[in-house]
Amino acid sequence: MIERALQRSVVVAVVVALCAAPRHTRADVTAECDFLEFSGMSGDKPAIDGELQQLEKKLKKPPFSTWNQFKLLARSHKALAKKKTEPISLKNGSATATLVEIVDKSKVRLTVIMDDAKGKQVANNTATVEAGDYVIYVHALPHNEGHLLSVSCK
Repeated sequence: MIERALQRSVVVAVVVALCAAPRHTRADVTAECDFLEFSGMSGDKPAIDGELQQLEKKLKKPPFSTWNQFKLLARSHKALAKKKTEPISLKNGSATATLVEIVDKSKVRLTVIMDDAKGKQVANNTATVEAGDYVIYVHALPHNEGHLLSVSCK
């Protein structure tokens, strides 16, 4: 009789421990992302801000090669939770980013929406980004200038 009561209390303790243990749900899926807002323009001498050096190779290829001067305007870091839209602070306009899903454990699928200073949507794109790589969103401006937003996630 005592043995049976002991078995029941062990079973109850295991059930309570399992119920109290933290559960990992799909909502726990996150990605750490860096956002770099910068301007592009054409000038006599090429110039790239030091904080944009990791983008230099991409910036020398079309369509970015239209410009040869790039200036960092703002930088931010966000932890994105799956299917939760997060605002991204920009100096010019506004943006949001949503983590759609993790792909093959080393890529993220993101939706980024960018609005200009007047609130007009200028970019709305879902892209898959390899961890550590960059995707650059472009808003062409008058006078051969550009407003750019790059995203990289881990």
